[in-house]
Amino acid sequence: MAIKSSDQITIVDLTDAYSVMLSSDAIALQATATNKLNAVKTVVVNVLALRGSEAITPSVTAADITCPTNVTASVGSASGNVVPITFTFAAALNAAGSITIPVVVDDITITKTLPFSISFVGSTGAGAISVMCGNEAQTIYCDKDGKVSGEQTITIPFAGYQGTSRKACTLADPTLPSGFTKTSNTAATASADGSYVCKVANGTALATNGEITLTFTCGSTFTKKFTYTRSDVGATGGKGDKGDTGEAAVSVVCGSDSITIACDKDGKAKAASTIVIPFAGYKGTARVACTVTYSTLPSGVTLASNGNKGATTSADGSLTFNVASGANFGGNATMTGVITLTFTCDSKTFVRKFVWSKAITGATGATGAAGADAITLVITSSGGTIFKNTAIATTLTAHVYKAGVELTDTQIGALGTIKWYKDGGTTADSTGITKSISAGDVVNKAVFEARLEA
Repeated sequence: MAIKSSDQITIVDLTDAYSVMLSSDAIALQATATNKLNAVKTVVVNVLALRGSEAITPSVTAADITCPTNVTASVGSASGNVVPITFTFAAALNAAGSITIPVVVDDITITKTLPFSISFVGSTGAGAISVMCGNEAQTIYCDKDGKVSGEQTITIPFAGYQGTSRKACTLADPTLPSGFTKTSNTAATASADGSYVCKVANGTALATNGEITLTFTCGSTFTKKFTYTRSDVGATGGKGDKGDTGEAAVSVVCGSDSITIACDKDGKAKAASTIVIPFAGYKGTARVACTVTYSTLPSGVTLASNGNKGATTSADGSLTFNVASGANFGGNATMTGVITLTFTCDSKTFVRKFVWSKAITGATGATGAAGADAITLVITSSGGTIFKNTAIATTLTAHVYKAGVELTDTQIGALGTIKWYKDGGTTADSTGITKSISAGDVVNKAVFEARLEA
């Protein structure tokens, strides 16, 4: 079956990067014996996932978590976008180790490793001095502009130990970021935890991540880092539900990228003709205004009267050049060349190369009849060509031009049938002037080709 004309278009699906965070990067266990934990310990670690800046609920399955002997894990119900995991350490545990936690976000698995250590009781000498900090990370909820949404409180409990015995411990007032103020700083005693409390003022502009250095004194000096993470409310979501809506992608569809000019045996155009290049601009799924400039034209090629029509929010634009009879395009022996097209769409610039070439009549033999009008096929996409996070919904339309004039559906039907092929396939998966594309049709990227077949 003869192919009279064809064109192809690439649809791209972009995905935000994923990140998974644990509320504790490591677990420190305090033993009451010299060679084993000697008492059951439980520790809760929260799992938070982000897609770009959007907080999403991760999926964690207890059976998929790999724990060493004498360690077990159970997964609780999600609270908001946070999933708690409770780890139980048996009294017989006698060595440090690590826990492997597979976390599923959408269809992607990200594996986190959580190390744990044991501070055993020394057999001789004074017990080791340690400081336990009960809160080392916290999410601070903000509005879509990254400003704190309502005054929020951060409480950091802490305790000092020498061996297994509590020991007095103080926390020096840390240097706080702008917008943070201290509420109270209570020292830990030999019988009770201490705590540091501060507040973050409503409307405070926060960086995406930050940290506060905590300096404890408990016989010796200990330094720990408290980290906070900003979680923004989306443009239409609730608190912590969704990040800002991304800006729609801008694209330009150029309806023609090459042409062949019939020339005599001396390399000169056999007849006057026109070159028509349709184009359109899109921002997401909406048409936007688009203009074009072009590089120096070859000899014998000029811009037609009113030949540079910009695309609008409702119609395609077009660039029309006149080719003079006898034009040699800069030299009889010059067989091909390029006209550089520079499109401006929504303050963004797109460069395309339009290639012309000569079809030379042989030096001998009779002069053939004038060739048939060129048939050109151009694909446009109602929703643009770049989508995000599988939110794909667009209609591809095949436009057929004969001698630069777009044909009606009836005229196209008289020439043949439009058939659609995907990713270089040899069997058409649909026919017709239009083709609807949805999320299931594209995995990362897909190339769709329309052919006018007779």
